[in-house]
Amino acid sequence: MRVFILLLSGLFLFPLSSKASPLEGYWLTQNERSVIKIESCKKKKLCGSVYWVIDGGMQNDIHNPDYALRAQPICGLKILWNFTESDTKNKWSGGTIYKADEGDFYDAYLQLLNDNTIKLRGYISLPLLGKTQYWTRVSDLDQYPHCTPHILSKEEAKTLTTKKGEPHKPASLNE
Repeated sequence: MRVFILLLSGLFLFPLSSKASPLEGYWLTQNERSVIKIESCKKKKLCGSVYWVIDGGMQNDIHNPDYALRAQPICGLKILWNFTESDTKNKWSGGTIYKADEGDFYDAYLQLLNDNTIKLRGYISLPLLGKTQYWTRVSDLDQYPHCTPHILSKEEAKTLTTKKGEPHKPASLNE
């Protein structure tokens, strides 16, 4: 009986953890201008946000199609979301990527080619109509320290969030 109670209490002390995706971690983009942190988000899906930006790189989301969001910092910005593991080995599909330097959204899939390389394919409607990048796993974060969000002054933000002659657009992309 004591053994049973010990085993039962062990289940509460050490809950069964869900297995982390091999894609979770830090990834240097192909152009080496940013590091993206990929992690689990809602309902066993993967998401990714900007963890590091090269010195002199984009600091704010100035190309966002929603003018009201153009002042938001790039650091911490979610650029990948809703990737789910597919039936194909080492592939996560059904996701979206936001290409901040263009202000565009694309359907996308991620494929783990080996422990240190991801193939990311962004496309419009069909994967055939897209572009591929290869990201490299970051093993030494000391080389890529976490960025600090660049918060604009009200005056600076106003110049980015309004277009002459047009009212603010609704902040619908902030999901």
